[in-house]
Amino acid sequence: MNIAQLPFYWRLKRYGDLSPVPQRFPFEYDFDEDLQLLIQKRNPKTLAHLATIYREDANIGYLQDDNQIARPYGTDFCRFINNALERWGSSTRQILEIGCGGCTILETLKDRGYEVVGIDPGPLSYREGIHRRIRVINDFFPTSNFLDLVDLIFHNDVLEHVAEPVEFLIAQKNQLRENGLIITAVPDCSEGVNLGELSMTMHQHLNYYDLDSLKNVFEAAGLEVLLIKRATYGGSLYCCARKTERDFNVNKKAGTLKFERFLELAKETALSVTLKISEAFERKESVGFYAPLRALPYLAFQEKWTDFRFFDDTENWYGKYFDGVDVPIENFSDLRLNPVDSLFVMSPTFGEAIQSKILESNIPIPSLNLLKNLI
Repeated sequence: MNIAQLPFYWRLKRYGDLSPVPQRFPFEYDFDEDLQLLIQKRNPKTLAHLATIYREDANIGYLQDDNQIARPYGTDFCRFINNALERWGSSTRQILEIGCGGCTILETLKDRGYEVVGIDPGPLSYREGIHRRIRVINDFFPTSNFLDLVDLIFHNDVLEHVAEPVEFLIAQKNQLRENGLIITAVPDCSEGVNLGELSMTMHQHLNYYDLDSLKNVFEAAGLEVLLIKRATYGGSLYCCARKTERDFNVNKKAGTLKFERFLELAKETALSVTLKISEAFERKESVGFYAPLRALPYLAFQEKWTDFRFFDDTENWYGKYFDGVDVPIENFSDLRLNPVDSLFVMSPTFGEAIQSKILESNIPIPSLNLLKNLI
């Protein structure tokens, strides 16, 4: 499954801002048979570009004070961490967060009396650490700048960015005290994997986890999985695992049937969705996409980058642009004041809620399409 030129999403920019990486770049899916994990094929140039942008002021580090739409995600993940600490981490004192973003969860844990430290290569995290009086090591993990043992390591939306996730977890296990915990949150790609739905596709996500593959990755690292569950808000998977000395018999499901099925379905869904979009353009209708990040893979198949509109509820995205697509992001008020003929709601998680909001506002849109109904 190849996409010749996919926008290299890593930030929201002002019009005309220059990028240190290509604005569009090839993308290809691959498969780790041992882990039964759908992955992005490892392209050395892609990995080099990612290493560059992670040291920039990127959109990565989603949990930030000025990103109001992210707060419910952080609150839900914090609840999972608290429950895990109550059940399995009563002796926890020292906590490390990898990829700490805006340091919002670290500050919450600090206020509860824990000793906290963050590791993140981005300048945002370093600034926020100074502001919140939290030690943030400005580097990738693992780092020689922090060798202390801790009781808990956690990360939110990090494990999908890592080229070698098993080795990454082993390095964390080695930094834990006896019976220490690792807690993670990753995008739940179960539906995308099962249905061949491609809106999840982006360069910065190297791994596309479902329940089975997430468990496999942790057990392959020699960690005891205590709990894996779906988030109660948004579209994430949560996992809590423990350092232990006992061995695991990882239940490997050999074979590539899972990948072959994904590829077959992905071709069908790509054709179905792009055909519906093409028909709207052929009718000379005004076309819009709600949750536009999810539209980029399908637009990439058509190599169409103009003559449509983008809408999103994320406040700090308003009026900005994706690299490689010179279309400004508008909001719900803009849609209400100036509707389009055909609107494609591309969010698998919040699509029905967006549809309800549009219908309740009586916005006259002749053709309102949910992604889930197109595949």
